Amino acid sequence: MHTAFLAFIAAPLAMQAAPAPTADAAQGAPPSLNAFSELPIEESTAPRCGIAFATVEGWQNGGDPRGQQYPNIEEAGGREFFVRAMVGLIDKYSLEREDVMRLVEREVEAHEADEGAAIEAMMPACLALLQVSYSD
Repeated sequence: MHTAFLAFIAAPLAMQAAPAPTADAAQGAPPSLNAFSELPIEESTAPRCGIAFATVEGWQNGGDPRGQQYPNIEEAGGREFFVRAMVGLIDKYSLEREDVMRLVEREVEAHEADEGAAIEAMMPACLALLQVSYSD
């Protein structure tokens, strides 16, 4: 499942045009961003929610009962939210797609290790964030 999940989330990200690095984006970037926990919470929340949405959508598409308690993530715009969150990281920190994929992979591994407990705890706030992001 791990490889299929990464392929699922990488496809939309790969279709995004690579942003041109800017001097402003590089300023203040962590010297080596190895985990979302190295980011301020206001910068890590959207990417973490995006990964949670991708995971839940995978559960829903795969018939996993853990996904049944949530609204249809695909219809709610979870995939677009994920892509925008990851592109935001690329823009802000002048990251390469491979850097972002490593961050995503580490987060997914943590969620697999706790069998989705963190996602369950995050989803109420993430769903609220998703709703707010589309109410503009």
